[in-house]
Amino acid sequence: MKPVTPEFLAGALRVEKSAMPNHCYLSDVYEYYLTTRGELTGAFAGDRLVGIGKLTVLWDGSGWLETLRVEREWQRKGVGRALYGRYMEQAQQYGCPYLRMYTGADNVSSAALARVFGLSKAAQFREYSAALPQETDGTGFAPVSEEDAFALLSPWFEKYNGYVVMNRTYYRLNEATCRGLAQNGRVWRHAPSGTVMVAGARFQPQKALHIALLEGDRQAGLRFAGLLAQQRGAGRLTCNFALENRDLEQWLQSAGFSAPGGDLITMELKR
Repeated sequence: MKPVTPEFLAGALRVEKSAMPNHCYLSDVYEYYLTTRGELTGAFAGDRLVGIGKLTVLWDGSGWLETLRVEREWQRKGVGRALYGRYMEQAQQYGCPYLRMYTGADNVSSAALARVFGLSKAAQFREYSAALPQETDGTGFAPVSEEDAFALLSPWFEKYNGYVVMNRTYYRLNEATCRGLAQNGRVWRHAPSGTVMVAGARFQPQKALHIALLEGDRQAGLRFAGLLAQQRGAGRLTCNFALENRDLEQWLQSAGFSAPGGDLITMELKR
């Protein structure tokens, strides 16, 4: 096991393309990964890079397990298990109170590997997306400070089943997460209507603007989200939410959003 330093990036991109040819993003996020706590690990067979996995320590100290990829010819040969072992070593090193990951609800092998290391299903989600609205408007919306974010968002924790989601990164809602979201300019408020929204992107802002929470005047929030997306060069809006949030799902459908793929689950280990 070695960190994926720039000299190994070409090999890591090869692994990603072999493992998930329709879901490649490492070239876009590699530099960002270097700024985060947690290692992008490479698994080697001799001199050949055959697997990668990234642990990222999120704002609340939890460990997010992501970008687990194994070259097709090396799958089912213990590479994924070895990368999970490295995840666990890092979790101990960083003192992560929780470990979390996501996978497709029908991805039996991914979930089974996570269970080997003690993770269990925490929640199930659905992702909707839509083209930008024809009408956009940001009048009256303002960013929320770190100091105000927790009080503003906490009334909605239960409705959102304790998570907000951007780029399929499932942030557990708590004070540290609220502060982190606000510090990064992702919490917005329209005071006259009492509308609150969490929106932005963890990475690849040109791909989509992610609406992680939207309450109050949702139509006004949608117009503002469209404006943010235009300003950032994104062509689509995405919303990933817990299945329990039926009210939000019905509104998304009425607003022209659709679910292009299968459901997703998060898995979690409390350490």
